[in-house]
Amino acid sequence: MPDARINGVRIWYQETGQGDPVMQIHGAGFGHFNFATATPILSETFRCIDFDMRGYGQSERPFQHYDMEVWADDVAGLMDYLDIGTAHIHGTSMGGMVAQQFAAKYPRRTRHLVINCSAAKLDRAGILTFRGWIDIAERFGVGSRTLAELIAVQALSRGFLDGPGGAEAVDMIQNVLRDSNRVDVFKRACEAMIAMDLRPLLSKITAPTLVIGGDEDIMTPWQQAGSGAGQEYLAQHITGAKKYVIKGSGHSTLFDGTEENCRVVVAFLKGEL
Repeated sequence: MPDARINGVRIWYQETGQGDPVMQIHGAGFGHFNFATATPILSETFRCIDFDMRGYGQSERPFQHYDMEVWADDVAGLMDYLDIGTAHIHGTSMGGMVAQQFAAKYPRRTRHLVINCSAAKLDRAGILTFRGWIDIAERFGVGSRTLAELIAVQALSRGFLDGPGGAEAVDMIQNVLRDSNRVDVFKRACEAMIAMDLRPLLSKITAPTLVIGGDEDIMTPWQQAGSGAGQEYLAQHITGAKKYVIKGSGHSTLFDGTEENCRVVVAFLKGEL
């Protein structure tokens, strides 16, 4: 698969499909595998660009300062490398945070913005969630079964975990965490989410925006406590944003609500929602 030199770091990427470009920004810990179920569907209509952000997967993993702007600038750099002037921006979880940063900093390069199961600021419970990830990763390793099982419980709906694909999903999470991360970068990504406050950027987002997520999301819930700004906050504070709730889905709607998620995203990016 091809690599690109972006802002001094080697970035792995792959392109699937044809049509309007969609930059797909993955969440913390998962690399481009976050879109493994969605890309085959979305690429029937769009040119999907999946990539491992710096610090993850097959991209270079430098030990450095990480925040949403660092990753957003890499998205812009990859677009430059691929000679893409404007694109749809599709981010999930931490990738949705990066997507907010990108859309605010590069409004003229953002056609549509999809923010999936994300937040603009974590409340206390959210902060404790990622502190727990850090503690487990440092104690047992980022590929530990303990961390994989915890993330599975926090990310997937109870019904999905109880179904035929539940056990396999936990195995997949463990394998991806092991293969796509190094502990020090994983820790810094969690710290970046803990420290972030993207609320001042939301008024700068001018692209048509879709906020989409599951009603059982406990990691980045629609309604966070007073100190946070969750999905409901995003829908209310980004001008003209559309909101879509997937019933019976958790934090990872790309996995436990794949078909509905993709159907809605395709309709939105085509201007039919």
